[in-house]
Amino acid sequence: MSGPLLRFNTDAVVAVTGAVIPLTLNGEAQPLNTAVFVPAGSQLALGTIAGAGARSYLCVRGGLDVPDYLGSKSTFTLGQFGGHGGRALRAGDVLHVASLVDRSAGQQIPSEQLEHLADVRHIRVIYGPHGAPEYFTENYMHTFFATAWEVHFNSSRTGVRLIGPKPEWVRADGGEAGLHPSNIHDNPYAIGAVDFTGDMPVILGPDGPSLGGFVCPVTIIEADLWQLGQLKAGDKVVFEAVSIQTARDLIRRSALARDEAGTSYKSP
Repeated sequence: MSGPLLRFNTDAVVAVTGAVIPLTLNGEAQPLNTAVFVPAGSQLALGTIAGAGARSYLCVRGGLDVPDYLGSKSTFTLGQFGGHGGRALRAGDVLHVASLVDRSAGQQIPSEQLEHLADVRHIRVIYGPHGAPEYFTENYMHTFFATAWEVHFNSSRTGVRLIGPKPEWVRADGGEAGLHPSNIHDNPYAIGAVDFTGDMPVILGPDGPSLGGFVCPVTIIEADLWQLGQLKAGDKVVFEAVSIQTARDLIRRSALARDEAGTSYKSP
């Protein structure tokens, strides 16, 4: 969870947000969540995340000049497509940025709009589609929601594995779908579904499968999906069930807050 050393060959305005990370410009410390002017020839260095969170984000005014793929400039490294050559960046790579028109800097994200990463993350979910009593005992589902799950070291954008109490199944096996009781006929997966692959739950991430044959007792709501990107090994997670209506209200409220924020300060 260490950042890169970047040399800018042209003037730019950038901002770094997300998990707290040391940020220096030509050796001088710079604030996070703030638009910073970077003169041509400067070096921007991102250090190592030491506290809560797993990812920091470098935002460049005007964006990066890479081809769109499926409507995005992101790189899907597992699939080897998108972004800069469909792969992770390597030393010596050159990324082109848009010509800088607005050179203003110093704008900040208000502190009240920054999300605090607690020691135990509370993530809201919709119950289902595969819960009790068809697949799990009622008692186990109570245990599932009461448990502070620990993030496994073998986690990524494909899936976040969780360590916790072994499930109590109501079936001896999956019948014609398979030998283990977690097996079902292949069905669509949602991003954020908690997928029991055998006895271990895995939160399916944005690079995860879209189809599979395992039960998913809960699904993370859209408003809380951002939290997946800040989970690292050893973090604790508690799931809280909410209604579909609550989930819809929360994402609408989140979108409204972003719109209102855009009128109160200038985004980097």
